[in-house]
Amino acid sequence: MQPLNPKDLLTRLTVEDESSTPGAPRTVLPTRFQELERQLQDVPLTVAPYLELAEIYLTASRWLDARRVLEKAVARFPDDPQANFLHEESQLARSAELLQAAQREYDAEPTVLTQNQLRQCQLEWNVLRERVYRQRLAREPQQVELSIPLAEALEQLDRVDEAIAVLQAACHDRKSRAKIWLTLAKLLERAHQIPQALAAYRRAALYRVPPPTDEIKLQALQSAADLAERSKMIDSARRYLSLLLEIQPGNILWQQRLAELQRHSL
Repeated sequence: MQPLNPKDLLTRLTVEDESSTPGAPRTVLPTRFQELERQLQDVPLTVAPYLELAEIYLTASRWLDARRVLEKAVARFPDDPQANFLHEESQLARSAELLQAAQREYDAEPTVLTQNQLRQCQLEWNVLRERVYRQRLAREPQQVELSIPLAEALEQLDRVDEAIAVLQAACHDRKSRAKIWLTLAKLLERAHQIPQALAAYRRAALYRVPPPTDEIKLQALQSAADLAERSKMIDSARRYLSLLLEIQPGNILWQQRLAELQRHSL
């Protein structure tokens, strides 16, 4: 399994060390969060005090306090989408924090003990991600793009076939299909399904309605060209490099690669 990549988190929260957090949340008057804690003891009739207090704790990177409050909110208001979302975010943030700490310990002292701890944190992180994104898709099936982090978690759990199936089922979504096909292509490549991977890269790059972003198109075509060349599929590699040069005709490296492949085919 790979170390945590911060972009895997679909959250804008900053992960910090809880031990360095002051007793009261930053930028919030102590009286406010104390007042909210008292309101929770009186069992408020709405979810609002729970959410406000949880936001304070999340902003202060106090994941355990946030989770405590949000567990109460979800227990009292199980159908509230914001309570469920923030509860999941608090769990993700805490798990990410533990994983980052384990990574730092292993980097500083790479022993069997720290390696085992890192692997355990990676496992727990990906198990949690799978559960969270399955829950979110069940609540909001229209959020098809959530299939991407779900598939990434499954891959890290060595369940590549499941990850591929998740993305294949999501490819119909017009808004995010180029990104989904690109992610699927990478999975197929890692699974050594070369023809299928090339077809997926091509789909990601060449959709017309809606067209992919420039970043996705370039990444898909570059990956396809590299894969085709490594696989000795010279005609395919030439075609993808030609498409890349239509986008960036002045790219010297691509010009040289294409010229070399053309000489190779003579």
